[in-house]
Amino acid sequence: TGDMAASSTAVVELGFAEPPAHPLTSEKFPSKIGGRPAWLNPQHILSADKVECGVCKKPMVLLLQLYAPEDYPPEAFHRMIYVFCCKNGSCHKLSWRESFKVYRSQLSRDNPYWSASPSASSKELEDPNQKIANESSPDKQLSNRNREKLQYDDLKQIHQKLQKLDISKSKAAIQCIVCGLLGFKTCGKCNIVRYCSKAHQIEHWITGQHKTHCSSMNLSSMSTENDDKLCQNAILFPEYEIVNESETNEDDEDENRENENSQEVSNSRALVPTGDEIYEESQVNVDKAFLKFQKKLEFNPDQVLRYARVEYEVDRNPDPLWVSDHEKPDLQRDIPACPYCSNPRTFEFQILSTLLNYLKIDHTKRDSLDWEEFIWRQDFSEEGVRLDRTQKE
Repeated sequence: TGDMAASSTAVVELGFAEPPAHPLTSEKFPSKIGGRPAWLNPQHILSADKVECGVCKKPMVLLLQLYAPEDYPPEAFHRMIYVFCCKNGSCHKLSWRESFKVYRSQLSRDNPYWSASPSASSKELEDPNQKIANESSPDKQLSNRNREKLQYDDLKQIHQKLQKLDISKSKAAIQCIVCGLLGFKTCGKCNIVRYCSKAHQIEHWITGQHKTHCSSMNLSSMSTENDDKLCQNAILFPEYEIVNESETNEDDEDENRENENSQEVSNSRALVPTGDEIYEESQVNVDKAFLKFQKKLEFNPDQVLRYARVEYEVDRNPDPLWVSDHEKPDLQRDIPACPYCSNPRTFEFQILSTLLNYLKIDHTKRDSLDWEEFIWRQDFSEEGVRLDRTQKE
């Protein structure tokens, strides 16, 4: 029965934070934490008013983004989810619903910005002859004339793709130098540097030392770039790449066996994480959900995200990992149906509180960030749903 259960339920993909080995730019379709957004659609990016905190009214910053393409509908061939959050913990305490915003950006396979074959390696672009050699089988040799024509056609196609990308880059929206949102404001003195809001203009003027460099003609100097980084580090969350790894069935089997042995436990010693501090033991009343949450983190303590990707060949997708049996949301009442197709939303991914350890948050402060949040996505109807370029979920 264990094998049957494992085969009928999708496996959770765990997300781990790692220092980026290379720049996490848009053309790499990165899943990442913090930093400036890597926009899937370079022409249509979010403005500050779209990610304004509902409490303090300041622009929120990127918490993370996930590249999560779908097989269906075709419009979701490229699919990026952006999660923004306010850095002010007091806003979350007043209204956590107003302190997070989630947006989804999608593109079809044929789009003005990215190649229809995203898996093509850079080596193939650099050496089309090698690509031809790889695709040619020994039993199907090409004549010299046909090979020359194929090489010409291949080079022409590559040139068109590169030209297409160059054109799209020239049309890319101008970004705020601080946070990467739409930079519709311009410094009134130098008329060069762009900002998303007055708040980030002031921050860049002071922390970024733009008041020193503004009158200078050399705004691209190394010292200016370093000052820009100082400003970004003060405003944005640190940047990490999210790498994924499947949660093994062995972990689930071990957890089930341990849960069976501890069903009657109502008062036990538990490990309670407190930011970067060493886990402390304390007497707490442990409910079953918290015990399960604890066991999952013991198997993979560095996980910061749990992704339940939709798999059509399985009976059901994994449930959220609840922190407590108490105050669980009512799935019918608290999770609204999709406003576009009226279908119920399903669980997609969960951001764990372990992520806080990577965000350089001072946990000793009274208003520091804390959460155990879930992201819900809509099911697509059989007819499919045509989506806007960027829309809130």
